[in-house]
Amino acid sequence: MADARPYRPGQHVEYQGYAYRCFGDSRSPMITICLDEGDPVPEGLEPDPGRSDGFYLVDPRDVTAWYSSRWTFRWKGELFSSGGVRDGEINGYYQGTKGSAFADAYLTRMGAIEYEGDFPLEEVTDITEERFDLLASWKEKHPE
Repeated sequence: MADARPYRPGQHVEYQGYAYRCFGDSRSPMITICLDEGDPVPEGLEPDPGRSDGFYLVDPRDVTAWYSSRWTFRWKGELFSSGGVRDGEINGYYQGTKGSAFADAYLTRMGAIEYEGDFPLEEVTDITEERFDLLASWKEKHPE
C-alpha cells in the first residue's frame, strides 16, 4: 500500500491500494477523502459537492481499510508522538518530561510545556503504530 507521507496520525482510508487522509464516523453513510499534496486523484469517485477541490466521497463498502492511527517513536531514547514524515525527516511532539534539560537542549518550544522537533528518519527507533479499526465499527452499525 502506498502512502506519500508515512507515520502520520489521524484517520486514514485505503482505497484502490493507496492510503488517503480522511474523516467520518461510524454513523456516516460516506467517508470524506482529503487529498494532500502528491496524492493521486481517486479513480471512480466524484468530488464532494459541499466542499472545495481535493475532497471526495467514498462508500465504506468500497474501501479496503478505514482506521484511526497514532504513531510513536524514540529519538536519543526519548519518546515522541509522530506528526508525519516529510523530506526524509519525521516530526515529533515530545512525550517526556516537559522543561527538562533534554527538551531545552534539542527541541523547539511550541507552547507553555509543548516541545517538538524534526529528526532524520534514520536516527529514530521503535516506530510503533496504534490503530483503531473504524471500518469494523461502521460495519457493526450498518449490517448488510
